[in-house]
Amino acid sequence: MDKLIVVIMGPGKKHFAEMCLDSVKDADTVLYWSSNPKNIQSLKGVEVFNNHWNENDKATNAKARNLYLDYLKEHYPDDWTLILDEDEILSEDGIKVIKNFISAPSPITCLNVHMRHFIGNIGCEDATLPIHFVPHRLFKISDVKEYPLHSHPILTPNNTSNTGKFMNCTIWHMGHLAVEYMDYILKRYKQHSNDSIIHTQQFLKQWKMSHLLGNYPIKRINPLELPKQICDRYELDKDEFYFNNRGLEVKHFIMTKQWNEYFKNKNVLDIGCGRGPFLYAWTMYNVDGFGFDKSKFAVTNSLSPNANMWVADILDDPMKKQFDLVTVLDILEHLKYEDLDKALKNIYEMSNNDVLFSIPFVGDPNLELDSTHIIKEDKEWWINKLNIHGFKIKSASKDWLFNEQLLIGKKK
Repeated sequence: MDKLIVVIMGPGKKHFAEMCLDSVKDADTVLYWSSNPKNIQSLKGVEVFNNHWNENDKATNAKARNLYLDYLKEHYPDDWTLILDEDEILSEDGIKVIKNFISAPSPITCLNVHMRHFIGNIGCEDATLPIHFVPHRLFKISDVKEYPLHSHPILTPNNTSNTGKFMNCTIWHMGHLAVEYMDYILKRYKQHSNDSIIHTQQFLKQWKMSHLLGNYPIKRINPLELPKQICDRYELDKDEFYFNNRGLEVKHFIMTKQWNEYFKNKNVLDIGCGRGPFLYAWTMYNVDGFGFDKSKFAVTNSLSPNANMWVADILDDPMKKQFDLVTVLDILEHLKYEDLDKALKNIYEMSNNDVLFSIPFVGDPNLELDSTHIIKEDKEWWINKLNIHGFKIKSASKDWLFNEQLLIGKKK
């Protein structure tokens, strides 16, 4: 009768390994290929090997897997193998189900096994597909070739017509679980249930279950509010979130048409241009568009490839060139109060004559909707500030879109 050999591969994290091994303890033989064999040498019921994992080798995954495959072909050529990563658990009675399957002759000798992926906690799973299968995890050793040499290899069978799907048991994938955090929750539950005089046992039990099953009451956090240290550690670019829903819209074309008919400008400098939606719209009216933004992400992912865009800050030393029209659209309210005078001085120096400001004033709902808005003042405050810096201010035409937050400035 064919034997079932279970092969486990992984870096040797015991919190995973112990659960994985327990789920396959009824296999005929369990072999463990690890990059840290010493970590799991003490585990019983398993023979441990070094898979010689090399993080600098893109094909190390395949090479490590071919090590156990060569071993299997030499020592167990006529038997079957189930392959698990150490962060995977076989469903209850899975070994019994597989043994029953391989005991009967079948033309299918290389199978994709049903898999379910935990996501975040043990109450949620991956729903990108209705049913997930992990390819070629259960196979007759004599009927497979090798793992191709790349980073995420799939075992090559001798004959693709001998492949199929296996739904009779399930591999549960734990790799996307915060296991250390879950262990911490369990530890805290045990501590408090023994000595807490504040919370009842029922509350503590519910606290534990809601954390582990993902039912704890939560609300979404705006990614723009995350601390810099967290974003740096996990390589999150806040600008990508900020500009996510700021694409090209019909309003950009309508507004630039209205402005061009009024200013009759031949060129424009858009300060804080973002991804350049207005610059794109200006090209429809044969206006030379220039713009800068402090966000490298925005400039790199420009919507206006024909415009002249570069990375710069409004507080940098101003460029010497002056422009027919300078637009400062929803920028000034993002500055710190102490930086505003420097910014307005720079705007004045880059303007040939006309400047168009868009500012959400106190009373405008848009002022509070964006958590990055800092300066929150009424219209009169802003007009006075702009006057001080050499701009004669008038309100925009009432037929202009968003006229309530637009101010037209001319150099005195």
